[in-house]
This record gives sequence, C-alpha cells and structure tokens, in this order.
Amino acid sequence: MSQTDSPRGGQLEEQRIGSALSFMERYDPDHPHAFQVERLSGLLFDLLTGLHRMGDPERRLLSLASLLHDIGWSVPSRPHHKASMDLILSDTTIPLTPSDRQIVALIARYHRKAHPDPSHSSFARLNNKEKRQVRWSAGILRLADALDRFHRSSVQGLSIQTGEGVIQIDCRTTDDHIPEPETRVLEKKSALLSEVTGCRIEILWNQTSTK
Repeated sequence: MSQTDSPRGGQLEEQRIGSALSFMERYDPDHPHAFQVERLSGLLFDLLTGLHRMGDPERRLLSLASLLHDIGWSVPSRPHHKASMDLILSDTTIPLTPSDRQIVALIARYHRKAHPDPSHSSFARLNNKEKRQVRWSAGILRLADALDRFHRSSVQGLSIQTGEGVIQIDCRTTDDHIPEPETRVLEKKSALLSEVTGCRIEILWNQTSTK
C-alpha cells in the first residue's frame, strides 16, 4: 500500500488540495480559469499516459501546479509565471516535500515563455527523472492553458489519436468559431509538448451543441 493509498496518505492529499485551493482563491483573479486548466491538464495527462509513463504522484503535482499557475498575477511588478513560482516556493501552507514543492513551482513557472533549460539554475538542480517530469508536465500545462486562452471554459472534452509522428487532439467545444490567431497561439503553446513527445501536435475542433 502506497502512502497516498493509506488513510494517512489520503488525509495528506486532502490537506494539499484544500491548502492549494485556499492559496489559489487568495491570489488568482480568475478561479474558473484555474479550475478549467486543472481539468484539461488532467485529461491530457490521462490520455498521454502511454507516452509519458508517469503515475498518480506526478499527476497530483501537475494538478497543484495547474491550480496555482496564475497566482503570480497578484504581483504586478513581476512576470506572472515567475511570480507564481516564487509564491509557491515561499508558501508554507501546502504540505509538500522540498523536492515536490520545487517541481510544482517549476511546472507553474514554465507554463509560458521560455522552455525548461539547463542554463536555469533551479531547473539544473533537478535530477534527470525530475527534469523529465517538469518538461512533460509543463508541456501539458501549456497546452491546457492555451485551450482556455479566452477564459470561457468552452472545451468540454478531449480525445487523442496518435499516428506516425503526429498526435491529434480532438477538442469538443461550445465555440462556433475558432479564430485564426488562436490557432497560431495553440501551435506555439504546444511546442514544448511536441518536443517531449517527438511528435507534431494537431488540434482539431468539434463543436458541440449548447442546447
């Protein structure tokens, strides 16, 4: 029985989620977006399990990072992705080990702008397994965030088909039109996931009725 399968482990996980939600609600100006990104990140993680081969512990840390990725908007003097990292690292309310806290902070930090790079000291300090986890999780988070770029929670579900050098992600959405600029943003935001999978990422849209 793993720690999280035990009663004590389950209680610890509940404390982590409760503390993360309180933290997010205190600092993130758009709670519905955080919840939608956390949901989409979880769906993408599950659909890509056959490629990343990570398990429940990694999924839980991705979930925390997804909930907290935008808390840095509360620090107007800093780029918000870096401020999110700093806030997570300085937090004392979420019961995380130092290594798990570092991983959550880096996943949140890499949800936009620069990709994880050995020249970044905080990333360089990770071991190879942790670096792989951060790269994969940040790649998933970037795409999940882009799928809710307009903060409308319009993506209702996802499915994936993999082929020779390509991953097609079918998005069931309530939007009746996906503007071209958003398509370009999705291509840019899926670049890290493309790097870690070694595949081209194609986003397909399937409109669902809202009636």
